[in-house]
Amino acid sequence: MSHGEGGLQRARTRRLIRHALIELVEEKGFGDVTVRDIAERALINRATFYRYYQDKYALVEEIFQEVISELPAELGPAGRISVQDRIVGWEQLFDHVDRHHRLYAALLGRRGDPWFVARLRERCVELARDRLRDVHAGTAPHRQAGDGRAGPGDAGRGMPSGELELVLAADLTLGAITWWLEHDRCLPARQMAEAVVRFAARGYFGALGLDVVPPSP
Repeated sequence: MSHGEGGLQRARTRRLIRHALIELVEEKGFGDVTVRDIAERALINRATFYRYYQDKYALVEEIFQEVISELPAELGPAGRISVQDRIVGWEQLFDHVDRHHRLYAALLGRRGDPWFVARLRERCVELARDRLRDVHAGTAPHRQAGDGRAGPGDAGRGMPSGELELVLAADLTLGAITWWLEHDRCLPARQMAEAVVRFAARGYFGALGLDVVPPSP
């Protein structure tokens, strides 16, 4: 077998293993899937599986690394951009999810892998932090603890200023993606993008059209 043929065979085997994982997670849940299950569904022996992956978690790690490598480009430009540009960036993200909807639905759904969800949330926080740093760099000082937005003593408890907001933003992203997948992508990517940007810009009360009571003096 030539070097080129060997590469094609390896790529084909990896695809078979990945497709087998997705099908099995859809059927029985990630927790109940074994390497034997994956090998049998992919029509390979377990020795072949172990030639590529140490275990099923190593397989999910590879999938995760491929997913996050696409995210920065899908989210569009960083910095202070217009609302329309933000919508375009989010639309590209939902288009990305749409292209890989079986993978995302399997690993983010109720039968998926909590590790994958946690790692994806962590990566969303990292991306948001990097983009926020780009916005602040050279244009505004970083927000300090105690400026009215972080509670007293937050920095001393190991919670960086703004960290909670980044986590909430990541949960918004994952929640929107998960809802969309659970409802069979019932809305166009553009409409999902507009809803997310509107919610992010106006907040929970504003997006629902509720009056916000001003704080007591």
